[in-house]
Amino acid sequence: MLPREVRTPITIYNQFDKENGIWKATQLYGVMWDNTKARNVNTSGITNADALSMVIPQDVQVIGEQKVYKQPKEWKKQPQGAWTIQSGDIVVKGSVDDDILSQRDLEGKYDEVYVINTIDPKFFGPKEMWHWEVGAN
Repeated sequence: MLPREVRTPITIYNQFDKENGIWKATQLYGVMWDNTKARNVNTSGITNADALSMVIPQDVQVIGEQKVYKQPKEWKKQPQGAWTIQSGDIVVKGSVDDDILSQRDLEGKYDEVYVINTIDPKFFGPKEMWHWEVGAN
């Protein structure tokens, strides 16, 4: 378990049906959130270089509906009562409950919206230390 001062609520939007824009939201509490706001300047102009690193404990608290973690392929088959972490999912700092069709629906409303691009499970050592290291842009 992380110290109280670094535990942050987040919302993960798992993409369930890409063609129809169906996303399933899960609110989690107990995440270490470390983001960097940056801009790159190149010959074609200014580009966003924001980055996010998160540590999500294996025993993270799910807010609201009780859900269990499932691997992405298992979650796709039966997402009811479950959540997952997969590349391309959206993460928002804070507990939000918006219904969305795309990332733009969140970016217009919240400052800290990222797309997950790396997931590194760290499931070794004492079980209370198990976690995912997640990167996003």
